[in-house]
Amino acid sequence: MPSLEKPLALMFVDIADSTMLYERIGNATAAALTQRVLTHLRHLVEDHRGGVIKSLGDGLLAAFPVCDDGVRAACTMIGIQDQHGLRLRIGIHHGAVIEGIGDLYGDACNVAARVQQIARPGEILATQALVDGLSQTLRDRTKPLSNVAMKGKAAPIRVHQIRPDDDTEDAIESTTLGFSLVTEAGGTMMTLHLSYRGQAITLSRALPRVTIGREDSSGLRIASRQTSRQHAVIDFTRESFLLTDHSTNGTFIRSGGSPPVVLRRDSTKLVGSGLIGFGAEALDEGQDHVVSFRGELA
Repeated sequence: MPSLEKPLALMFVDIADSTMLYERIGNATAAALTQRVLTHLRHLVEDHRGGVIKSLGDGLLAAFPVCDDGVRAACTMIGIQDQHGLRLRIGIHHGAVIEGIGDLYGDACNVAARVQQIARPGEILATQALVDGLSQTLRDRTKPLSNVAMKGKAAPIRVHQIRPDDDTEDAIESTTLGFSLVTEAGGTMMTLHLSYRGQAITLSRALPRVTIGREDSSGLRIASRQTSRQHAVIDFTRESFLLTDHSTNGTFIRSGGSPPVVLRRDSTKLVGSGLIGFGAEALDEGQDHVVSFRGELA
C-alpha cells in the first residue's frame, strides 16, 4: 500500500558556527555542550506538542501538527540560546510529507532545510505556507521578506522573518532575499586576500573563515551604517571561497569587467579580484562599506 502524505510544520534547528565552537573550546567540551543544548531543544519540542524526528549532529529536525506550536517552540528556543552561550538558526515550513521509520520524506523537508540554511545566527525564518497556517496573533509577529530561489523549484518561495519577542533589531531597514550568481573559475583559488582601511586578512586552509559585519566581535569589522551587525561570512570550502550573505541590505560584488553580482541571503563563490560592498554598491575601495579582495590560484 502506498504511504499517505501528512501535512506538518517542519522545523530545522542548527547550532550556528559549531565548527568554530569545537576549535575554540575543544572537542570534548564542545561535544558535551552540543548534546546538552540538543537535549534542551528536544524537551522544548515535546513541551510544544511536537516530536523530534532525528538529530543532525549539531541540529535537529522536528515536526508539529499545528503551525502555532512550531513557531512558539522556535521562539522559546531563541529565548534560551543565551543560557548556553550559542546562537541558533531556525527554519520552518508547512507541507505534506511521508512518514518513514525515524525520518520524513518529501519536498517539504528540503524547503524547510533550505530556509534554515539562509537564516542568520539567532534568527527564525518561515515560508509563506507556514505563515498562512498561523493564528493572527502569531502572524502579527512575522515580517515579510522578498522571495528566495530554491534548488529544484521553478519559482522562488516567499520567506518571512519571525520575531520571537518585541525585539525590533534592524526593523527599520528593508530586508530582502534573492538570487545568487555563481561564477566558475578556471583554476583553484587557494588564498584570498581581503583589504579594508589598512586592515589585511588572508584566508586559506590555515584560516578558513572570517565573519564580517558591524559588530565589534566580527573578524572583519565594517564601520558603516549600511552594513548589518552580522552581515556575511566567507568560508574556504571545497577548494574555493564561498561568501554567504546574512544581511539586511545585501552584498554587492564587483569583479573585473563583469556585471556586479547582488547577493541577498544566499551564497556565491569569490573569483579573481574586485570589490565587495557590504550593504550598498561598491564603487571604489575608499567607501566605508567596501572591501577589496584578491585571490591567488594554486
